[in-house]
Amino acid sequence: MCIFSALLKTHRFGTNLMKKKNADRLAIISGYPPPYGGVTTHIMRLCGLLDETSLEYTVYNAISASEEPGRVVSIRRFRRLWILWYALTGKESAVYLASQRIVVWLAGAFMASWRGKKVAIRLQNAKVADRVSRGGFHKAIIGFAMRRLSAIVCVNNELAEAVKSIGVDPRKVHVFPGFLPPLQADRDPGRVAKDVWDFCQGKSPVIAANGKVGLWKGEDLYGLDHLICLAERLKPRFPNVGIVVCFWHHLPEDQPRLNQLISLAKENGLEQNILFNTKSGLFVPVIEKADLFVRPTNTDGDANSIREALFFGIPVVASDVVKRPEGTIEFRTRNMEDFEQKVLAVLTTTSASPQKPLREEQENIKQRIDSYLKLLSGLVKQH
Repeated sequence: MCIFSALLKTHRFGTNLMKKKNADRLAIISGYPPPYGGVTTHIMRLCGLLDETSLEYTVYNAISASEEPGRVVSIRRFRRLWILWYALTGKESAVYLASQRIVVWLAGAFMASWRGKKVAIRLQNAKVADRVSRGGFHKAIIGFAMRRLSAIVCVNNELAEAVKSIGVDPRKVHVFPGFLPPLQADRDPGRVAKDVWDFCQGKSPVIAANGKVGLWKGEDLYGLDHLICLAERLKPRFPNVGIVVCFWHHLPEDQPRLNQLISLAKENGLEQNILFNTKSGLFVPVIEKADLFVRPTNTDGDANSIREALFFGIPVVASDVVKRPEGTIEFRTRNMEDFEQKVLAVLTTTSASPQKPLREEQENIKQRIDSYLKLLSGLVKQH
């Protein structure tokens, strides 16, 4: 398909959907599963909630080829040119941007300032705060874009404070943790790679983790190296320990680094104790199967997977690189000894057995969801 045809397809898609009044529809520019990363899973669940309301929406999927008739259209192939096309011609009167790309924020600022659209963005990782703290051109351009938007959704207070520090009206800044309760379809074990369940057979304890190959300031972003070290340290005490790491995204160029990690595990006799699963699939069923969830990242956002584990009553051990949800057992970031000690404390303490979610927390989640949906609905109604 030529580039013009691809753009024309999405333009016609939007035009056909907009036979109703333009003020009746929200455009969500983001990703949609697969892959099942934190952002794409959040958007999938958000759509499930929106389906229960009267708010009409379209998801423009910039991450994958996944599409759903009447709801999701993929713009991945020509997404850079598409965002320019949409900024100039998009039909929806309100737009929600779940993107960390500055060029997308600038497109949003253009739509808000010169096309009169109500535009909100969702910020979910530490890159924004890091860019602001460094000052200079990045801080100036971020401030220029964000001050022109209608609303900014932050997954934690740190991001909210960073946004306010660049002159954004505090009334536009909203804090909504990224976690949305799993849909029933999220819990289908049949949508998990068979290799995962084969690996878990006979393993005890089972420790779940997720992530991808990546570096942050020269160190392993998701702590994959520390997971191998953890397996090595636990094996003498727990010979059948199984650490299953589900990748939410994996690229061919990441394979050499992953091969190094797999080789390291084999050299230490751990090939039966740690699995790096790169096949796309759901992660919630893996969390529910686990005795413990770990998150040894060296930078992070709100981390939906932590909240998912806590929601199901699964103990969580995570790095203290950012403020974690209540109930998380924190260890000092990139400190292997502290990581091991906190994990052992969970595995050897009967009081760490899974507990049902507290009713109070369930009510808090419900209130956050209601406020979130009210914000998005308000964007459409304000036009």
